[in-house]
Formats: sequence, structure tokens, C-alpha cells
Amino acid sequence: MENIPFPTVPYPRMEPPAHREKKMKVLALGMSRTGTMSLYVALKELGYTCYHMAECNLDQQNDSLRLWNRAIDAKFNGNGHKFAGADFDQMLWRYDAITDIPCILFVEELMDAYPDARIVLTTRPVEPWLASMQRTFYAILGWKRWSLLEFIDPTYIGLYIPLLRSALSVWTGGTWQDSSRLQHGFAAHYDLVRTAAQKRGREVLEFKVQDGWEPLCQFLRKEKEKPNHPSPHVNEGDFITKFHYIIFWMRLVGVLKPWLTWIVFPVAAVTASWWWYRS
Repeated sequence: MENIPFPTVPYPRMEPPAHREKKMKVLALGMSRTGTMSLYVALKELGYTCYHMAECNLDQQNDSLRLWNRAIDAKFNGNGHKFAGADFDQMLWRYDAITDIPCILFVEELMDAYPDARIVLTTRPVEPWLASMQRTFYAILGWKRWSLLEFIDPTYIGLYIPLLRSALSVWTGGTWQDSSRLQHGFAAHYDLVRTAAQKRGREVLEFKVQDGWEPLCQFLRKEKEKPNHPSPHVNEGDFITKFHYIIFWMRLVGVLKPWLTWIVFPVAAVTASWWWYRS
């Protein structure tokens, strides 16, 4: 797990300003597993402060996961106030670029909330994408152990895992376990982005990771900032699945640590007393 392409220390509690301090500049609306992590790293290298599911996970103390779950529930289940406009700044106020879930579940809303942002659409052929989803989203959510951790860690895992299920539910038309529907969800998402952008007169860069810096920097008007080295290509293979395995055990140990303290110390004291008495 060397060279993890994102920070791993949770962010402290931060109070958002009354108004966004910098404009949103980039909406990268391609599906997860189409190079969103590589684009996240590339955008940061070009000077953007980019949001990704990795950032969402680190923002626990600022209610990011809870707010995104609330927004998803309102949009797709009709429960509560639908997020629009500045509502998204509750989660995104520090950022001027976004990519990956949960943001890409709000294509039209984000286009309307940030009308000046450039739109990038990462993509890849659907067959390798489907295989990648099986190795990542479905492999991760297939672990039965999550139900235990959701129960004992409701403020993090209890919000994070449902968010992953919600994304799959959107892309499969409501039955997230049925991966046979994913291909239709993939096509529907890209149709939505293209149609929504066209209706709003917005230009879209369709981008593959292997395209490199040139088209991205040109589209974002960052030609002068173009790096001299190859563009990032990260999060391949089973990286993200292995990373979730580590997350599971870290959270489990963290949640159980107070209980273990109460158990271990008394047992140690009784054992020491018995040993002293026997001596």
C-alpha cells in the first residue's frame, strides 16, 4: 500500500465561511472506475483543490458523509429537502474541482450550482469498466463483515457503506445487487451528462487517462502549468479493494479499543493477583 495517492489523516472540524471563497472551476462527471482517481491527482498537480470520495471519507468531522446521504435520499427517494445551488457548498466550500462519487450522482444540480465550471467527462470502454466494478465495488460490498461494523460504527462505516450501495442502486435502477443492469446505467449516465451540458450550452471534454496532459491542460487553459512528466495513472487493479480491507480493520480496532481496555486491564489485574498469591 505504498504511494497512496491521497491523504489518509482525517480533517479537523472546520467552520465554512458565509460565502464560497473561490469559484468552482472543474466538474469532472465521469463514472467511478474511469480514471477518476488519476484525474483527481492530475488536477491537484495543476493547482486545483479537488474533491473525490477519498476527500469525503476524510471529512467525517464536517458531516460530509451524513450530508451526502441526506442529499441522495432527498433526490432519489423523495425524503426531505432536495439539494440545489449553495446547498452543495456545505460539503464543497473548500474545493474548486470535483470528481467521482458522490458528486457524479448530481450531474444537473452541480451544473446549475456552478455555471462557470469546465466539464470533464472521464470514460473508458464499457467491458473493462464492468470488470473493474466487479473487482472493486461488488467485491467490497460483498463482504458480510460490513453489517457488523455498520452497527458498531454508525457515524462512519454506517454512513459510508450505504453511500456505496446508493451509487450502485442509482446505476442499476434500484437493485444494486443485480450487476447485469450496470451496462445500462453506464450508458444512461453518459447520455445524461452530454444532454444536460448541451441544454446549458456547456462544452465537455471527453477524456481518457491515456490521453495525457495535453488535451486536459488545453481545455482547462492550463498550458503554461503543463508538467513535463507523464500524467498520473493510479488506483489500478485491486488497490482500492485492498485499501478497504485496511479501512475495515482500522475502524474495527478503533471502535473496540475502549472495550478492550475495560476487558484487558481487569483480566491482567486478576492474573497478576493470582500469580502473586501463588508465589
